[in-house]
Amino acid sequence: MRTHRLKVTVPESHELRLRLPSDFPTGEAEVIVFEASHPASPRPQWRLTVDELLAARLQRPPGVAPVSLEDIERAIAAGGVGRGDV
Repeated sequence: MRTHRLKVTVPESHELRLRLPSDFPTGEAEVIVFEASHPASPRPQWRLTVDELLAARLQRPPGVAPVSLEDIERAIAAGGVGRGDV
């Protein structure tokens, strides 16, 4: 679907005449007019890092205890050998 955006001023007659680029496809089209003085409420801009997004969505499986940062660092330093090393 191709779009073309125009800024117009609505006259007292409330009539608009539009001229589209010559390469715009002919045939049926849909025209939507937004009132510029009252824009729609902007969506909140969530600024999450990838880590924050993943942390918010991840859940531990049932029966798995939390692991502290110290436990993780110790496992990395030890090379994470074996499952019972943490």
